[in-house]
Amino acid sequence: MNSDLDGLLEFLLYVGQAKRTFRTGWVLHGVEKVESVADHMYRMAVMSLLLPTLSEESKVRCMKLALVHDLAESVVGDLTEFDGIPKTEKRRRETEAMLYLTSLLPADIGREIFSLFNEYADQKTNESKFVKDLDIFDMLLQAYEYEKLQSEGEFLQDFFTGSVNNIKTDIVQQWLKQLMDCRASGKQFQLPADSNLNTMLKHILYDEQGTFLYNFPSCDLRSKSNRIISNKNKSDNTTSSSSMDTTQLLTNLVKGMKHHQN
Repeated sequence: MNSDLDGLLEFLLYVGQAKRTFRTGWVLHGVEKVESVADHMYRMAVMSLLLPTLSEESKVRCMKLALVHDLAESVVGDLTEFDGIPKTEKRRRETEAMLYLTSLLPADIGREIFSLFNEYADQKTNESKFVKDLDIFDMLLQAYEYEKLQSEGEFLQDFFTGSVNNIKTDIVQQWLKQLMDCRASGKQFQLPADSNLNTMLKHILYDEQGTFLYNFPSCDLRSKSNRIISNKNKSDNTTSSSSMDTTQLLTNLVKGMKHHQN
């Protein structure tokens, strides 16, 4: 076996852990279907592409910073003020985690990723300051989404109160003003629903810890689910509205299979 590839695989498994590490602040505030650390970093990377005043070289560097800046959380978790850990200790733990993660990679790649992590943490370059603003803006945009999706008013106001004045760059300040105007006006965006079959089934079949709740033959479940989706799509095309959404139909399917199994 190739030991270099062993290290690469272990590194990628830690990257995968970022997809399963929930953002702590949302959990503590009672948000449903909490985003992961990887979700957060991904949209920040997309935002980097949208910064109109930066050169292509700077955009690429911002993307790299966005994709690396919270990677240590796949090892130490998403540490917040609620954990009672001083900033210096948080930095120490995250630095140790990044030293380990980058040691798994070829030396030149490891050095680049570790350098990106430190660049973001030190907040001395223009790109790192842009990405810090994107970090805050993505959090506030996510808070706005959760308020709309859960229809609970401004129940995440604490995030806005503590962060709106921390964005410093002009372009991200403009994005923030647009967001705050939308939030204040009550403007309704048509937020995308979970239309993907796998996404909907995930919320029905797994608990919050990712444990599979039922013991069904996967082929049986898949064929019946696809049949429900197909029938619903035909029905939606012939009627003005549907009396039951797709997630509820799939929930009923699972309940019916469970009853039959018992």
